Amino acid sequence: MRFDLDSLRLFAAVVEKGSIAGAAEAVHIVASAVSRRIAELECNAGTPLFERHSRGVHPTAAGQTLYRHTQRILEQLRRTEGELSEYTNGVRGHVRLSVNLTAMVHYLPAVLHRFLNANRAIKIDLIEKTSDAVIRMVESGMVDFGICALTDRHERLVCVPYRRDRLFVVAPRNHRFAGCRSLSFGEVLKEDFVGMQDGSSIHTLSQRAAALGGQHLKLRIQVTSFEAVRNMVAAGLGIGLLPEIGLPDGMADVIKIALDEPWAERSLQIVYRDLEALSVVSKLLIEQLVSS
Repeated sequence: MRFDLDSLRLFAAVVEKGSIAGAAEAVHIVASAVSRRIAELECNAGTPLFERHSRGVHPTAAGQTLYRHTQRILEQLRRTEGELSEYTNGVRGHVRLSVNLTAMVHYLPAVLHRFLNANRAIKIDLIEKTSDAVIRMVESGMVDFGICALTDRHERLVCVPYRRDRLFVVAPRNHRFAGCRSLSFGEVLKEDFVGMQDGSSIHTLSQRAAALGGQHLKLRIQVTSFEAVRNMVAAGLGIGLLPEIGLPDGMADVIKIALDEPWAERSLQIVYRDLEALSVVSKLLIEQLVSS
């Protein structure tokens, strides 16, 4: 079977408008021409793609399958056209990546500054997401690669070690934990928690550890940044868990205490689907990240 792009665009328009006439009006083509293209598509596919009724048309099961594939084809074409158009503006490379908060705030700024200074013709689209969302974006192809803290194995992805960090308990300076050098997770579970948002690796790891012990976190509030956790803890709203890199020296209102649990050591990974499918500039950036 062979499909041309113009016919696929018309087919998608008919599905989205629900009628031949509506699609014809949307794409500024006479309805008879649209109808002829759809008939040719159905002949080529060897099966009806639409059910006709008095109010218009509705895709058959085969039509729905073709529509899903058409959406992917047209989206890929739009992305290709967008990247090629950048060459007219002197941009010779384009990388899309999604990273978690730790990577965005603490690890990437200096590395990306050096990389872009050395490669001024490269454009980077950087999106901050929770670790779970980073995985989903990489798996769906929305980004070229990602950086996140893994909480599970992902067989369909290539995972390259990037950084390691440890989680610490954060408590108000006058808390009863003051003076403790380390704490087990069981020792802190009776406390109110200031937690990170759902989908973050810290939230996933702590919820999972509590459940394994037959308990649950007493989440009093959830926030989206390390600074917000520190501020809420300092205000006496509970204790928190943060990586050491998110706990700068000289904090006046909070203290950090080592969390004595194996899962408290997190592994940040660079994740992608297929090395051969990555662009040259994506590979170049990954090399820079690993070497740094």
